[in-house]
Amino acid sequence: MADRSLKLRKLRRILRRYGVAEDPSRGKGSHTVFYRGNVSYPVPTESDVKKCYVQGCRRRFQLTAEDGVSDKEFYSD
Repeated sequence: MADRSLKLRKLRRILRRYGVAEDPSRGKGSHTVFYRGNVSYPVPTESDVKKCYVQGCRRRFQLTAEDGVSDKEFYSD
């Protein structure tokens, strides 16, 4: 897997394409929560999201190459 760090804004855009939403009730804080169905994943609200959180999102929401979403497809705009 060729995961890399991303800007939070870009991660939001990518996840939205796959039906993953951001919990608006979280308000201000150090983390935001992305969810799809019963699955959720917290991500720090820093401008640069570290590689480990991107990997976690991909695994949790089944967006890895093993699940049929290639790295190229995931990171394309």
